[in-house]
Amino acid sequence: MIRFTRRTAPWAGAAIAALVALTGCGGSPGVSSAAGNNDVSAAKKVLSDAQAKVTKFDFPTEPVAAPKDKLVVGIPCSYAAEGCKRGVDAVAEAAKALGWRYQMIDPAGDPDKMRAAIRTAVQLHADGIFLGATPPAVVKADVAAARAAGVKVVNMYEPAPDGFADANSIQDHVQAGRWNAAYLAVATKGGAKVISVNDPEFESVVEWHQGFVDGLKELCPSCQVVKDINFQIANLQTTVPTDFQATLQANPTANAVWTAYDPVALAISPVIKRSAQSGKISVVSHNGDPAALQAIQAGDQPFKATVAYNIEWQSYAAVDQMIRLFNGNLPDSLKTVNVPEKLISSENATTVPWDGDLDWKSAYLKLWKLS
Repeated sequence: MIRFTRRTAPWAGAAIAALVALTGCGGSPGVSSAAGNNDVSAAKKVLSDAQAKVTKFDFPTEPVAAPKDKLVVGIPCSYAAEGCKRGVDAVAEAAKALGWRYQMIDPAGDPDKMRAAIRTAVQLHADGIFLGATPPAVVKADVAAARAAGVKVVNMYEPAPDGFADANSIQDHVQAGRWNAAYLAVATKGGAKVISVNDPEFESVVEWHQGFVDGLKELCPSCQVVKDINFQIANLQTTVPTDFQATLQANPTANAVWTAYDPVALAISPVIKRSAQSGKISVVSHNGDPAALQAIQAGDQPFKATVAYNIEWQSYAAVDQMIRLFNGNLPDSLKTVNVPEKLISSENATTVPWDGDLDWKSAYLKLWKLS
């Protein structure tokens, strides 16, 4: 059994201490002068764990040989979206290493095309389908039809109801939202006045948002969400910046922003920098996209922290599940795999993209007897 342990590394503790010191002096970039002076000790403890180095993951215990001559299809939410692109690209990389044939079908964020992509995969006589951030409610019937036709389906990134797919490779979305809440509670010294920019078409975002809202109530009762706006991914580059600008102008006391995922935070950052609130707002998000980590590392952006997970790791975990499904020996304990996540700010940023802190790729290649 390949096993690691997780503990807070010495540098992580120092990073948290540095953050707390900064937020205690009122001169920290991105923190409003209207910050509160409330007790955020519980939030500091949560934040310390959120930023700790990952040193533990329970990889599968049994090696597995991949069957040959398999055709697998990757269906991203939209290949234009960074996270979805990276996810299916990693599946393609792993499939090539295994000697499988691979095809990507891009629905470009269109629900009708998502359903059509699954039907096309069945028509191609695919052996397996990898769904990348595809809302289960949108494709439930087509997934059921594909599975009835003998196609194995692995759901990646999105929470799904029991029985939706043959396996799920996801992460703890509620925890990620709670970590965002802890960061803003500490950054504003308990005085967060948050604008929430939410995309409820994705169940993962719904859980992130719920984790954030509940976490803010738990860790910072004096904090509040002053405005909650919704959008859809299809409008990310068109109406979202304009709508957010109007929201920002209507909420001049806001000193923090929670966004559904990194591309949203990047899209609204220029709006914040041009506004009267420039330098007074901290933005948090999820994904850990390379452009997001670069903006956070630069330190001159309102974008201050993101909960990252290694998307490629998640895809390799999904491929491992698919191999075991093909062989008919996927144990119940591996039907849902949660990959680690980590809140990354300028204080603990390392690689771009985040490498997961562990050599997960070598672990899987050994399990597949490829190294």
